[in-house]
Amino acid sequence: MAAAVWGASAVLAAPRRWNVLFVAVDDLRTELGGYSHAHVHSPNIDRIARAGMVFRRAYCQRAVCAPSRSSLLTGRRPDTTRVYDLKTHFRKHLPDVVTLPQLSVRNGYFVQGMGKLCHGGQDDPPSWSVPWTRPRTTTYALPTNQALVAQR
Repeated sequence: MAAAVWGASAVLAAPRRWNVLFVAVDDLRTELGGYSHAHVHSPNIDRIARAGMVFRRAYCQRAVCAPSRSSLLTGRRPDTTRVYDLKTHFRKHLPDVVTLPQLSVRNGYFVQGMGKLCHGGQDDPPSWSVPWTRPRTTTYALPTNQALVAQR
């Protein structure tokens, strides 16, 4: 009986593990329902926003995306990461920095990255539980849009 009581109290004392879905979006303004705008129909993103956390005061670090992504991953500003362009990897100047996903991996979370968080050739293996997932297509465009581009 003591083991059953101990087991129950151990379950009650166990820390709650959060499920985390972190979405970093490139080139998207706040024109979504989650930001109180109704002119863009985005029910799935709006539902995630209602159930989670929406950042209302997040700012772009530079006019190109890689410095902001590096700041997002490392918690460091571009003057520290020295990422000002699309070619420099933050590990060049901060080889031992611990990224947000890397910290999560170290704390027992399964972390998988996918999409366009890292530009080609700039993956960061220490940040992920499994190798980075690349899209199977050569572009993010829909096939109909790819056909339009091919006509040019």
